[in-house]
Amino acid sequence: MPALPDLATLPKVELHVHLEGTVSAATARALAVGHGADPDAVLVLDGDDYPHPFRDFAHFLEAFLATAAQVRTPDDLRTVAAAFAAGQAAQRVRWTEATFTAAMMESRGWEPAAMWAALDEGLTAAPGARVGLILDTPRDMGPDMGRRTAELAADALGAGLPVVALGLTGIEGSVHEREFAFLRGAADDLGLLLVAHAGETGGPERVTAVLDELAVDRVAHGVASVRDPEVLARVVAERVVLEVCPSSNVTLGVVPDLASHPIRILADAGAAVVVGSDDPPFFATDLTTELAHVGRLLDLDVAGQAALQRRALVASAAPDDVRTAVTSELDAWEAAAA
Repeated sequence: MPALPDLATLPKVELHVHLEGTVSAATARALAVGHGADPDAVLVLDGDDYPHPFRDFAHFLEAFLATAAQVRTPDDLRTVAAAFAAGQAAQRVRWTEATFTAAMMESRGWEPAAMWAALDEGLTAAPGARVGLILDTPRDMGPDMGRRTAELAADALGAGLPVVALGLTGIEGSVHEREFAFLRGAADDLGLLLVAHAGETGGPERVTAVLDELAVDRVAHGVASVRDPEVLARVVAERVVLEVCPSSNVTLGVVPDLASHPIRILADAGAAVVVGSDDPPFFATDLTTELAHVGRLLDLDVAGQAALQRRALVASAAPDDVRTAVTSELDAWEAAAA
């Protein structure tokens, strides 16, 4: 029988997690109280936690935005970022690409320099966890916010922040992807990757759209690809990396349960899947838990789990020193478990 992997000690790479979505319900309550607000009035909670499951994506988005709105000061953001980095370090997540909606924060009155300083201090507080940032723009906020996001990315890079990609998020189908085609050129000009959410709550046509209109480097989610054989065949043929988040898909009603998740169909077809936690406390998960779920769904042994991390590392924007270190750690982990 193949050796079962010890996921707690596995060196990990995470490409799909939203920084604002890492705020626990307890922290959100504390932030609200600290700002003189009634948590039960300003947050979307079910008792002491977030609702599980959410009624739909709109219900989740309401909860997410209500929590994000409690991050009001540089100290708040520094605290959130530091807690996130510490959590990643505790899971042995050696490289993370975390999505952050800087333009939304700016629209609430934040000065970019204050954001960058708070993020830098918080994200570097935990030794052993390196974090790059994906600055995203929600589709439903329109192309102008996308253009501002590209400007903010340039500003953040100038301030020394490790921005590694631009991202397109938000409600699928709200604004056509062609309206954001400029993001490809902006990412190229800045030396960044381009990642887009597609095929989560939207259909396979949204995956086609981000490939055709944006020429994305990775697709966040993409599970709807299984609903169209031609789209799935294209994803496989073009080696499109899909960032799959099983617990998120269950909690949002994209699939009824883990056993029904299409990751097995994707993997059997030859799709390049990697695994993320998305918004961990909202979905009662973390990366280690997601890898355990995927391990059961795909019958992964030690070599299979290591291969997932190597694929994520290759698809990432990790700097060379991180690539070398993580590769060495993965080799040692796999050898020790053999």
